[in-house]
Amino acid sequence: MTEFIDALHTFFKADKYVEASNIKIEEVNEEEAVIVADIDERHLNANGCVQGGMLYTIADFAFAVLGNYLHPSTVTQTGQITYLRPAFTKRLKAVAKEKERAGHCTVCETVVYDENDKVLCVCSFNGFIKEITKQEFIERVNKR
Repeated sequence: MTEFIDALHTFFKADKYVEASNIKIEEVNEEEAVIVADIDERHLNANGCVQGGMLYTIADFAFAVLGNYLHPSTVTQTGQITYLRPAFTKRLKAVAKEKERAGHCTVCETVVYDENDKVLCVCSFNGFIKEITKQEFIERVNKR
């Protein structure tokens, strides 16, 4: 399993937008993916709070990490976000959890929190599972 986790981290290091946004994988397991980001000026909108696109990005990335951990190789089909409050915070945490899997589809919920664990937004993602084995995923990543 360690080889798969290493391959997963290597795979996502290639996501330059996530890297430029300072988003990091904190934890991933069978239950959830926890993703974090330290916020600085580049993440702020004209009102001085975290840009909505950053909230969506960290939520979508949390879904991608969990989806590919549980079901290599998963891609997002749809995503919906509900913003609950402005994000005046120095740190974001996104937690993705799978709600249902049916055939080649997975449905996950991602909740994004501020530094005080207040919920900022809730997202629902539907992903398409391409159904490859973890060994095939490792081999694809190693060929890069």
